[in-house]
Amino acid sequence: MTIPIQSISRLLPQTQCRECGYEGCLPYARALSAGEAPVNLCAPGGETVMKDIADLLGKPYLAPAKTQIKAVALIDEAVCIGCTACIRACPVDAIMGASKLMHTVISDECTGCGLCVAPCPVDCIDMVPVSQPFLPSARRFSTSAEPRFAAAEHAQSRFERHTARKQRDDAERKALLAQREAAVKAKQAAQAQAQIAATSAAFNPMDLIAKAMAKAQSQQDKLVSSDNREDFKARQIEEAKERAELRRAQRDAKYGNEAEKAAAIEFLRRYKAAQEAVKEAR
Repeated sequence: MTIPIQSISRLLPQTQCRECGYEGCLPYARALSAGEAPVNLCAPGGETVMKDIADLLGKPYLAPAKTQIKAVALIDEAVCIGCTACIRACPVDAIMGASKLMHTVISDECTGCGLCVAPCPVDCIDMVPVSQPFLPSARRFSTSAEPRFAAAEHAQSRFERHTARKQRDDAERKALLAQREAAVKAKQAAQAQAQIAATSAAFNPMDLIAKAMAKAQSQQDKLVSSDNREDFKARQIEEAKERAELRRAQRDAKYGNEAEKAAAIEFLRRYKAAQEAVKEAR
C-alpha cells in the first residue's frame, strides 16, 4: 500500500535545509513514498524522525546518515554589506533588511537550515547553537500541542508564505518587463512609422510629377502670353500638320505604289534638308 505523501511530510521538521539531498521536505517525502529514498536522510530530524518514517513505511531502522546541531543564524551586522544574498536564500523569510542596508535575523523564525551561510560574500553569518530541541521557536501558525509538530507546522506555513510571495514577485517582475518591452516596441514602431512618413513626404513621386507639370504649365503660360497667343496657336497647327505629313510620307515610302513612293521620297529628302538647315542656323 502506498503511504500518502502528506502523511510522510508531516513527520519531517519542515526546515527545508536540503541536507537530505532533495530540494526540500516535500520532495524528500515524495521520494520516500515512491520508495526511491532511504528513511535516514533527515539530518535535523535525527533518529526520532527516522524511526517514525520507518514505522510508517514498514521499513527497518537505519542509523542517521548525518546529524545536525540545533542552531540559529546570527549576522555580524558590523560586517554585513547589505547584498541581500542571505535574504534570497532563506526559505522562511526569517531575515530582514534591504539592499545596501544592514540585515538581521529574526531568531524566533529561524529554522536553523543554514542555507544563508554559503551565499554570504563576506562570511558574516554564523550558526549559533541553541538549547531548543525543535526549531523555529515561534509557534503562532500552528494548532498542534506537541512542540515538535507545532514547530514543523509553523515552519511549513512560513515556507508556503515565502513561496507564494516569490511567485507573486516573479509574476509582477515578468509583467513589468513585458510592459516595458511592449512600450519599447511601440516606441520603435512609432519612430519607424514616422520615418517612413517623412521619407514618403520627401520623395513622393506623385508630388514630383505634379511639380514638374506645374513648372511646364508655367513655362507654357509665359510663352503663350496675350500678345503672341494667336501666333503660338498657328505655329502649333503648322507643326501638327508637318508631323502628319511626315508620318504619311514615311508610310507611303514603305507601303505606297510607285507614284506615292516617289512623292514620299522627295518629301522626306526636302524635310531632311530643312531639318539640317535649322540645325546649322542654331
